[in-house]
Amino acid sequence: MKKTCVAVVLLLLSVSVLAQDRPKWEIFGGYQYTYSDYGPIQDVGTSIANIYNQSVSLDHTLTMTGGVFSIQKNVGKRWAAVLDIGGMSGTKDADLSQYFQLLGYVPPGTTQLSTFHSTVYSITGGPQFNLMQIHGAQIFVRGLGGASRSALGMDDTTRKALNFLVPKFKTTITDPAVLAGVGVQYRVYHHIFVRGTGDYIHPFSNSTQNYFRITGGIGLERLGNLF
Repeated sequence: MKKTCVAVVLLLLSVSVLAQDRPKWEIFGGYQYTYSDYGPIQDVGTSIANIYNQSVSLDHTLTMTGGVFSIQKNVGKRWAAVLDIGGMSGTKDADLSQYFQLLGYVPPGTTQLSTFHSTVYSITGGPQFNLMQIHGAQIFVRGLGGASRSALGMDDTTRKALNFLVPKFKTTITDPAVLAGVGVQYRVYHHIFVRGTGDYIHPFSNSTQNYFRITGGIGLERLGNLF
């Protein structure tokens, strides 16, 4: 009887240990919502205004939405190497009518807003560390480094004015970038989990660029022979 009890206990312990083993690989995909301080919009206004020895202040904060994908290789009990890829876009209106009037594009006293469409991609990689587990929810922090690519589109009138006054102005910029964030992950069914993160992304650019990102989505662990 004692031997049977010992065997049952050992079996339960072994099952428990196996259940707690970390998977080697995890993939995640989801949605991202970002509050952006996007300086290239102001840079367009400043470049045009400088031609007339004037200054202009444009609101360049906006929200962007998009998607995010990551893949991670778990190392030991708490560490992981993560590759994070994200893309987002948003639209913002600004008033440059006074310069359109000077150029003769619109009649005097007429207001015509400029419409800017911002698209930003980021690819970063680096370490992630599991801080603690609370009721099955895993809390982690991470610090990643990589690159960010920003592309600024605009309406035809603004593009025409910019090309005429500042033909060398670059609307696409690639910069080194860093990402710092915290997240929580919870397994909902077998090898499927849900994850949410809060991240700060900062490109090292001549333009002011700061992004505060919230992501949410679903992931898969224990990928078997896939990797």
